[in-house]
Amino acid sequence: MHRNHKFRLAGLFFITIALFSHLLGCTSKPDATSGSANDPKNRLNEYISKSFSVKSLEDRQTLATYLTGEARNRLSAWSDEQFRQAFIESKRQFLKLAFREVKNHSPTEVQITYELSYIDQSKGHDAKVTNKKFCQMVSENGNWLIRDVQNIKELIEFKDELSLP
Repeated sequence: MHRNHKFRLAGLFFITIALFSHLLGCTSKPDATSGSANDPKNRLNEYISKSFSVKSLEDRQTLATYLTGEARNRLSAWSDEQFRQAFIESKRQFLKLAFREVKNHSPTEVQITYELSYIDQSKGHDAKVTNKKFCQMVSENGNWLIRDVQNIKELIEFKDELSLP
């Protein structure tokens, strides 16, 4: 697999995680125990919390229970190696989740815009990544599920970055 393709897949994963993280908790660390399948923000928070704590390939099935539609199809299409690189071997540390906008389009559809910040050692020493994301969630059988996540913008800040005039 080409290196650019791996980075693109990892980027899509991180974007999805960032979006979900933002939706579930404004400025605090996601808390998997406070959520409910009946509340879209809490459900997203649960997903983000679990995505930052993946330990094995078996956790893929757990993550899939939070997804539907395009988001679930993308996760299912990943090889074990792609999943391992994006979730298990990633060197990410959660920092902050902030909700920017929540729109209820119907009783069964919600769109959330959020920002997720985390340290990503794979991008450089103490590189802080902030992703602004757009998440579409739908209620199916009384449970809120993530249908799709899109990255709006990404900012990477490097500690002690040297810049020349």
